[in-house]
Amino acid sequence: TDCSIKYDASWCTGEGSTDPKKTKGVQLIYAAPHCHAPSCISMELYNADTGQLICSVKPKFGKSNDVYDERDFLALPPCIWGDESEGLLPPPNLSLDTTLLSIKKNNSTLGHNGDMASWQSRGIVVSNE
Repeated sequence: TDCSIKYDASWCTGEGSTDPKKTKGVQLIYAAPHCHAPSCISMELYNADTGQLICSVKPKFGKSNDVYDERDFLALPPCIWGDESEGLLPPPNLSLDTTLLSIKKNNSTLGHNGDMASWQSRGIVVSNE
């Protein structure tokens, strides 16, 4: 749906999207972890209210000289949701008050200062209309 036709301009910019009178929640379409190699073993994102695992990612080791598969490098592939006709799982629906829990597993055999873990995600605001 064209946002500018169905809604006023403030809705298209996301203003008011945190108002539960206007918004059911968010459909998650992309979630990607960010953690530093070589110590990052895995990252998981949960809906803490239900215990549902939303996304689980383990680094993939490159095995060739191909782009995005370079030998001796790690990749953290994102979780992607969308249309089932494109072979994707349907997007998880998150209410505006959903509590998320992130778990990072880390190898601490060797010291590694400044390590972190965070998620980058994208979603679609779902209207109450």
